[in-house]
Amino acid sequence: MQPAAGARSMAPDRKPAFTTFKELAFRYSNYDTPFWVRPNSEPGRWHEVGDGPTQYLSTTVEAAWAELIRAEAIGSDAEAALVRMPMWVAEVHIQRIADYSTFETAEAGGFPPNALIDDDYSRCQAEGRRLRERGYQGVLAPSAALPGALSLTLFGPRIASLWQVPPLLASSTPATKLAVGAPPEEIVDRARRRGEPHAGYQAFRRARRTEKPEG
Repeated sequence: MQPAAGARSMAPDRKPAFTTFKELAFRYSNYDTPFWVRPNSEPGRWHEVGDGPTQYLSTTVEAAWAELIRAEAIGSDAEAALVRMPMWVAEVHIQRIADYSTFETAEAGGFPPNALIDDDYSRCQAEGRRLRERGYQGVLAPSAALPGALSLTLFGPRIASLWQVPPLLASSTPATKLAVGAPPEEIVDRARRRGEPHAGYQAFRRARRTEKPEG
Protein backbone atom coordinates (compact mmCIF):
# COMPACT_ATOMS: atom_id res chain seq x y z
CA MET A 1 0.00 0.00 0.00
CA GLN A 2 1.33 3.41 -0.91
CA PRO A 3 1.94 5.87 1.96
CA ALA A 4 -0.12 9.01 2.36
CA ALA A 5 1.56 12.12 1.05
CA GLY A 6 3.79 13.74 3.63
CA ALA A 7 3.33 10.92 6.15
CA ARG A 8 5.59 11.29 9.16
CA SER A 9 6.28 9.19 12.22
CA MET A 10 4.90 10.56 15.48
CA ALA A 11 7.15 12.22 18.10
CA PRO A 12 10.46 11.81 16.23
CA ASP A 13 12.65 12.06 19.36
CA ARG A 14 11.03 9.25 21.32
CA LYS A 15 12.88 5.98 21.90
CA PRO A 16 10.77 2.80 21.96
CA ALA A 17 11.81 0.03 24.30
CA PHE A 18 13.86 -2.66 22.63
CA THR A 19 14.05 -6.39 23.12
CA THR A 20 16.13 -9.36 22.01
CA PHE A 21 14.50 -12.05 19.90
CA LYS A 22 15.96 -15.54 20.16
CA GLU A 23 13.29 -17.93 18.93
CA LEU A 24 11.98 -19.69 15.88
CA ALA A 25 10.10 -17.62 13.31
CA PHE A 26 8.13 -18.63 10.23
CA ARG A 27 7.25 -17.31 6.81
CA TYR A 28 5.87 -18.53 3.52
CA SER A 29 7.94 -18.08 0.38
CA ASN A 30 7.79 -19.72 -3.03
CA TYR A 31 11.39 -18.77 -3.75
CA ASP A 32 14.37 -21.01 -2.97
CA THR A 33 15.10 -18.87 0.09
CA PRO A 34 12.89 -17.14 2.67
CA PHE A 35 15.04 -14.00 2.82
CA TRP A 36 15.82 -10.88 0.80
CA VAL A 37 19.32 -9.64 0.03
CA ARG A 38 18.27 -6.91 -2.38
CA PRO A 39 15.74 -4.16 -1.59
CA ASN A 40 12.11 -5.27 -1.75
CA SER A 41 10.41 -4.54 -5.04
CA GLU A 42 7.04 -3.83 -3.39
CA PRO A 43 6.17 -1.75 -0.31
CA GLY A 44 5.17 -3.45 2.95
CA ARG A 45 3.93 -2.46 6.37
CA TRP A 46 7.31 -1.36 7.71
CA HIS A 47 9.06 -0.27 4.51
CA GLU A 48 8.65 1.65 1.30
CA VAL A 49 10.43 0.76 -1.92
CA GLY A 50 13.98 2.06 -1.56
CA ASP A 51 14.19 1.68 2.23
CA GLY A 52 16.42 -1.39 1.97
CA PRO A 53 15.78 -5.13 2.38
CA THR A 54 13.03 -5.91 4.89
CA GLN A 55 12.15 -9.41 6.11
CA TYR A 56 8.64 -10.28 7.33
CA LEU A 57 8.16 -13.30 9.59
CA SER A 58 5.68 -14.60 12.15
CA THR A 59 6.27 -16.20 15.53
CA THR A 60 3.95 -19.13 14.77
CA VAL A 61 3.17 -21.22 11.70
CA GLU A 62 -0.51 -20.33 12.08
CA ALA A 63 0.24 -16.61 11.89
CA ALA A 64 2.41 -17.12 8.80
CA TRP A 65 -0.46 -18.92 7.06
CA ALA A 66 -2.82 -16.13 8.12
CA GLU A 67 -0.49 -13.60 6.48
CA LEU A 68 -0.79 -15.53 3.22
CA ILE A 69 -4.57 -15.66 3.50
CA ARG A 70 -4.72 -11.93 4.10
CA ALA A 71 -2.24 -11.05 1.37
CA GLU A 72 -3.97 -13.20 -1.25
CA ALA A 73 -7.52 -12.44 -0.08
CA ILE A 74 -8.30 -16.16 0.27
CA GLY A 75 -11.93 -16.31 1.32
CA SER A 76 -12.87 -19.97 1.58
CA ASP A 77 -11.59 -23.43 2.43
CA ALA A 78 -11.96 -24.38 -1.22
CA GLU A 79 -9.67 -21.55 -2.30
CA ALA A 80 -7.16 -22.39 0.42
CA ALA A 81 -7.10 -26.06 -0.64
CA LEU A 82 -5.70 -25.02 -4.02
CA VAL A 83 -2.65 -23.40 -2.45
CA ARG A 84 0.74 -25.11 -2.66
CA MET A 85 3.15 -22.87 -0.81
CA PRO A 86 6.47 -23.64 0.91
CA MET A 87 6.52 -22.81 4.61
CA TRP A 88 9.91 -21.97 6.12
CA VAL A 89 11.23 -21.90 9.67
CA ALA A 90 14.18 -19.74 10.73
CA GLU A 91 16.25 -19.70 13.89
CA VAL A 92 16.43 -15.98 14.62
CA HIS A 93 18.78 -14.41 17.15
CA ILE A 94 18.81 -10.66 16.93
CA GLN A 95 19.17 -7.78 19.35
CA ARG A 96 17.72 -4.30 19.48
CA ILE A 97 14.26 -5.07 18.18
CA ALA A 98 11.71 -2.30 18.76
CA ASP A 99 9.22 -3.73 21.24
CA TYR A 100 5.73 -2.97 19.97
CA SER A 101 4.63 -6.48 20.88
CA THR A 102 1.39 -5.25 22.48
CA PHE A 103 -0.83 -2.28 21.86
CA GLU A 104 0.10 -1.14 25.35
CA THR A 105 3.85 -1.10 24.66
CA ALA A 106 3.29 0.79 21.42
CA GLU A 107 1.22 3.37 23.25
CA ALA A 108 3.86 3.65 25.97
CA GLY A 109 6.48 4.21 23.27
CA GLY A 110 4.45 7.04 21.78
CA PHE A 111 3.36 5.18 18.64
CA PRO A 112 -0.37 5.04 17.76
CA PRO A 113 -1.52 1.49 18.60
CA ASN A 114 -4.09 1.36 15.81
CA ALA A 115 -1.35 1.97 13.23
CA LEU A 116 0.03 -1.51 13.96
CA ILE A 117 -2.98 -3.18 12.38
CA ASP A 118 -4.21 -0.41 10.08
CA ASP A 119 -4.80 -1.29 6.42
CA ASP A 120 -3.02 1.99 5.62
CA TYR A 121 0.70 1.32 6.11
CA SER A 122 1.89 4.94 5.93
CA ARG A 123 2.46 5.48 9.67
CA CYS A 124 4.30 2.19 10.07
CA GLN A 125 6.41 2.89 6.98
CA ALA A 126 7.47 6.26 8.39
CA GLU A 127 8.17 4.66 11.75
CA GLY A 128 10.19 1.87 10.13
CA ARG A 129 12.42 4.44 8.46
CA ARG A 130 12.86 6.30 11.75
CA LEU A 131 13.75 3.11 13.61
CA ARG A 132 16.35 2.15 11.01
CA GLU A 133 17.96 5.57 11.34
CA ARG A 134 18.20 5.09 15.10
CA GLY A 135 19.86 1.70 14.90
CA TYR A 136 16.95 -0.63 15.57
CA GLN A 137 17.25 -3.95 13.77
CA GLY A 138 13.57 -4.67 13.44
CA VAL A 139 10.11 -4.57 15.04
CA LEU A 140 8.06 -7.06 17.06
CA ALA A 141 4.36 -6.20 16.77
CA PRO A 142 0.87 -7.69 16.86
CA SER A 143 -0.09 -9.59 13.74
CA ALA A 144 -2.60 -7.73 11.60
CA ALA A 145 -3.60 -11.04 10.03
CA LEU A 146 -4.14 -13.18 13.15
CA PRO A 147 -5.24 -11.44 16.37
CA GLY A 148 -3.30 -12.75 19.35
CA ALA A 149 -0.21 -13.62 17.30
CA LEU A 150 2.98 -11.64 16.65
CA SER A 151 4.84 -10.51 13.57
CA LEU A 152 8.60 -10.10 13.46
CA THR A 153 10.08 -7.66 10.95
CA LEU A 154 13.84 -7.54 10.38
CA PHE A 155 15.64 -4.63 8.76
CA GLY A 156 18.54 -5.30 6.43
CA PRO A 157 19.67 -8.15 4.17
CA ARG A 158 19.54 -11.75 5.37
CA ILE A 159 21.03 -14.93 3.95
CA ALA A 160 19.67 -18.39 4.76
CA SER A 161 22.38 -20.61 6.24
CA LEU A 162 22.45 -24.30 7.13
CA TRP A 163 19.82 -25.41 9.61
CA GLN A 164 21.06 -26.08 13.17
CA VAL A 165 24.55 -24.88 12.25
CA PRO A 166 25.80 -21.72 13.99
CA PRO A 167 25.96 -18.92 11.39
CA LEU A 168 29.35 -17.44 10.55
CA LEU A 169 28.04 -14.06 9.38
CA ALA A 170 25.85 -11.56 11.17
CA SER A 171 23.54 -11.48 8.16
CA SER A 172 23.18 -15.28 8.08
CA THR A 173 20.17 -16.95 9.67
CA PRO A 174 19.70 -20.75 9.85
CA ALA A 175 16.55 -21.67 7.92
CA THR A 176 14.92 -24.69 6.37
CA LYS A 177 11.76 -25.55 4.48
CA LEU A 178 9.17 -27.19 6.74
CA ALA A 179 6.75 -28.37 4.06
CA VAL A 180 4.85 -27.41 0.95
CA GLY A 181 1.13 -27.24 1.53
CA ALA A 182 -2.04 -25.25 2.12
CA PRO A 183 -3.36 -23.23 5.06
CA PRO A 184 -5.26 -25.30 7.63
CA GLU A 185 -9.05 -24.87 7.54
CA GLU A 186 -9.18 -23.42 11.06
CA ILE A 187 -6.77 -20.64 10.06
CA VAL A 188 -8.89 -19.78 7.02
CA ASP A 189 -11.73 -19.13 9.46
CA ARG A 190 -9.63 -17.18 11.98
CA ALA A 191 -7.55 -15.01 9.65
CA ARG A 192 -8.40 -11.30 9.53
CA ARG A 193 -8.96 -9.88 6.06
CA ARG A 194 -8.53 -6.27 5.03
CA GLY A 195 -11.35 -4.05 6.22
CA GLU A 196 -12.29 -6.34 9.10
CA PRO A 197 -12.03 -5.32 12.78
CA HIS A 198 -9.09 -6.61 14.80
CA ALA A 199 -10.23 -8.50 17.90
CA GLY A 200 -7.01 -7.75 19.80
CA TYR A 201 -7.22 -4.03 19.16
CA GLN A 202 -10.90 -4.00 20.07
CA ALA A 203 -10.04 -5.66 23.41
CA PHE A 204 -7.33 -3.04 23.98
CA ARG A 205 -9.85 -0.28 23.30
CA ARG A 206 -12.36 -1.81 25.69
CA ALA A 207 -9.71 -2.01 28.37
CA ARG A 208 -9.00 1.68 27.85
CA ARG A 209 -12.74 2.41 27.84
CA THR A 210 -12.30 4.47 24.71
CA GLU A 211 -14.45 2.58 22.27
CA LYS A 212 -16.61 4.80 20.10
CA PRO A 213 -20.33 4.30 20.78
CA GLU A 214 -22.03 2.11 18.24
CA GLY A 215 -24.30 3.74 15.72
